[in-house]
Amino acid sequence: MVLTSGILWGLSGTASQVLFQQQHFVSAWLVVIRMIFAGLVLVLWGILKKEPLGALMRDRKMRLRLVVFAIFALAGVQYTYFKAIADGNAASATLLQYLGPPMIVGFLAIRSRRWPSKAAFAALLLATMGTALLVTGGHFSQLQVPLPAVFWGLLSAGCLAFNTLYPIPLIERYGSLAVVGPSMLIGGVASIGIGPVWRLPLGSWTWSSWLLVGFVVVLGTLAAFTLYLASLRHITPSEAGLLATIEPVAAVLASMAFLSVHLDGMALLGGAAIVAAIIQLSRGSRQPLHTTPLAPPES
Repeated sequence: MVLTSGILWGLSGTASQVLFQQQHFVSAWLVVIRMIFAGLVLVLWGILKKEPLGALMRDRKMRLRLVVFAIFALAGVQYTYFKAIADGNAASATLLQYLGPPMIVGFLAIRSRRWPSKAAFAALLLATMGTALLVTGGHFSQLQVPLPAVFWGLLSAGCLAFNTLYPIPLIERYGSLAVVGPSMLIGGVASIGIGPVWRLPLGSWTWSSWLLVGFVVVLGTLAAFTLYLASLRHITPSEAGLLATIEPVAAVLASMAFLSVHLDGMALLGGAAIVAAIIQLSRGSRQPLHTTPLAPPES
């Protein structure tokens, strides 16, 4: 389930790149569509499963946290991720977003005023080195990835870190499904201001765009989230986070195979270093790195 969801997330990034760069779709519009659709379905699923949605809505303190999470974390991570794809490509955007877990380790170390463990510190160095190689291709005097894409990719990683840490009290009290469904819906509705659905030119629609939007919304969002949530009944969040590292691998391979995205040897080495850092952090962490299923991503 986790491997399938990770592959679908990775492929949805590649599909989004086609929509943005070849068919001139607006990234904010796609964020609104996928979040509202997925939110509605997940809320209905939560109602059928008798999740404590009503209790969450009546809890004033947690309700405010839910709104902040929905707008600044869940919607934020998806918007910045799609912007990174639109300005660059799905491969680099997904790898940059996966710097979120190393950012979490650094933040927790600063907050606790304690150095991370040797393994975690090694993972941080590996992720930093990998990022430098990815965006420069080993030529440190120039960027191989466009600067706007680097900016949005790093901002997406920051949103991913916030998206992982901030909802912990919500999820501990009400569970993942009761939190993710309403927050998806709230985040989608709140994003209408930057991505109104009525602004999409009718001429942008072709059979391929219908198929690509359908893939991103149905398979890359709804099916991926559902599979990830269902997997947590069988494995731990840490194990799920470890297996979900298939997402950047899928995004890189799909971008190279279908979109002729070229990553030279040094850039590929940098991407591999980032994935290795995430695997190291996932295996060595006592706390789950992924407490809620994401979109880098887009988890």
